Amino acid sequence: MAAETENNNIGPNEEAHRTSLLELLEDRNRSLNRKYLVHRLVYISKISSTNVDRNTIGSYYESFMKKLQQDYSGSEPITGLMLIYLKHIVHVVETSSDVILKIVEDLLRNETETDSFVSKSKILVISHDITIRLYSQWSYRTLDIVEHGIEAFDTKESFENLIVDLLTQLLKLGVFLYKQPKPNLKNAMDSLHDKVPDLLPQQSVVHYLLEESDGSMITPKEFVDLHEKPFDTYLESDMVWPIPIRLFPYN
Repeated sequence: MAAETENNNIGPNEEAHRTSLLELLEDRNRSLNRKYLVHRLVYISKISSTNVDRNTIGSYYESFMKKLQQDYSGSEPITGLMLIYLKHIVHVVETSSDVILKIVEDLLRNETETDSFVSKSKILVISHDITIRLYSQWSYRTLDIVEHGIEAFDTKESFENLIVDLLTQLLKLGVFLYKQPKPNLKNAMDSLHDKVPDLLPQQSVVHYLLEESDGSMITPKEFVDLHEKPFDTYLESDMVWPIPIRLFPYN
């Protein structure tokens, strides 16, 4: 009887409402002052020609990121770091899923144009719903690191291990920059090769991952196709002839 009396004291709204996972995520995002979920994209690219001015590449992406930020002003800010080597690019971007799709679409467009800066790209990972941004803003740096024997690089390591090692370097690099005092941040980023050379991905590894084919990585075209092409699902009932008239025992 006591239990029945206690239940009768619960209002109809209190009894009907149950906190959902979506509400918990929205409450967490509000506490973090976040409008949308933040994801981290990491991809590598091959510069189309050695004659391309790398500062021009950086300026292009700087303008492109600003345009995306304006087009998606209600979305999450774009933060990250682009490392522009002599022949390759390593890019880390932290933003919303809509902006990531536009960045990958731009990569795909660059692969199909003859006068573009980038000739080939591969996506290493997309980390969903990251809790902490490692970068306070988006920026790029050119690295004048000469590494011999890039094309001759060979290893017995699996692609998965190479990718994990590269991503670990980038995460540690992000943590290093995250811990820098704001007045020292620009100086730290301008002297990455002198201060943290072990946290910079090797050009030979980047070249190897770009040139070899493995299912651990996906191309921009494969990523865009996942979002644009319809996902066709066939049920067992679709393969039956004649088509069943009543699938459920309605009375």
